[in-house]
Amino acid sequence: MDQLSIKPIERASSHRIRGFDGLRAIAFLLVFISHKMPTPVSERLGSVAVWLFFVLSGFLITRILAVWRSDVEAGRASRYGALKSFYRSRLFRIFPPYYALLAVLSVLALGGHYDLESAGRQWANLLFYSNVYIERYGWYGELGHLWSLAVEQQYYLVFAPLALFIPNVRLPFLCFALVVISLASVPILKAWGAIITSFDVNTFVNIGLFGMGGLAGLFAGKQLPRWLSNDLAIVAVFALLLSVPVFLSNPYFVEVGRIPAGLFAMCLLLQISQRQQSIIVQGLDFAAVRWVGKISYGAYLFHPVIHSAVLFSLFGIENPVRRWTMMLDFLITIALASASWIFMEAPLNRHARQRSRALQEKKALP
Repeated sequence: MDQLSIKPIERASSHRIRGFDGLRAIAFLLVFISHKMPTPVSERLGSVAVWLFFVLSGFLITRILAVWRSDVEAGRASRYGALKSFYRSRLFRIFPPYYALLAVLSVLALGGHYDLESAGRQWANLLFYSNVYIERYGWYGELGHLWSLAVEQQYYLVFAPLALFIPNVRLPFLCFALVVISLASVPILKAWGAIITSFDVNTFVNIGLFGMGGLAGLFAGKQLPRWLSNDLAIVAVFALLLSVPVFLSNPYFVEVGRIPAGLFAMCLLLQISQRQQSIIVQGLDFAAVRWVGKISYGAYLFHPVIHSAVLFSLFGIENPVRRWTMMLDFLITIALASASWIFMEAPLNRHARQRSRALQEKKALP
């Protein structure tokens, strides 16, 4: 298993996987539509998009941690040093745009132009436990989407130390354990009489998606069967992924839809990572699509609070056509996310990488 999983990761760790940014772009677009034009089906499609983000995150994060663990086992890094470097990279990636958004909204709230909701909700947003707050008090306000970021930070907090402190050969078992926890959480929550929101935002229910992504990432070097490794199969698997919310409605969708969606997402990531020269991957890697995927984190953060209808009202248009407000909301979101990436996220990410390399080179000196 060590030969099967870790060596392909080491060979590919420094290379961008073409097509993944395109997947992020599609996932963001589905989330955007679910929030701007909510219907039962579009909202479930938005949930599938978030699940795809989780699986993709598990794929990439597990591979990163596997490489760090390889360095630990080879004596090139310490466990605590690797963990510190991992958390530093996540802090520089996640925190700046997140807290910039909260800071701007706080300033608007002081001027009476925005409602930050209750003090409890504000603390939940600040400390990344908004999913727990929503599970207890329900959905309300425009910042409900922050629940997914809370789940992701909770995953980092628990998974990273475990991944770095166990042998690399056992990492697939850790990922599989996350899937088992997720599967077991559903009947437990049902037995406790949990409300439907719990099946949406609960960390234990969602953590299996990261585990599924991790398994896909670890075994990305194992070639898929030929019947799954072609462009038509990629389209078919993606269609199956999108069919889950069409054929399953609540409560069954949030209770049982996560696992089949996760399996289809796993397969899709493996297909794309193994067919880097395919026509489908080339389409996903088209420059404009790739850019939206690159800035998708900022776009995901900002889009719920963008309301271009306010701009229309300034020109005396009180009830603008929805498609025009959606289009303008999208353009403003992309502009803000692009600015965030160019002026804040990309420089900070470069700084984090340079600092990590400098520390590694320092430790390598005799």
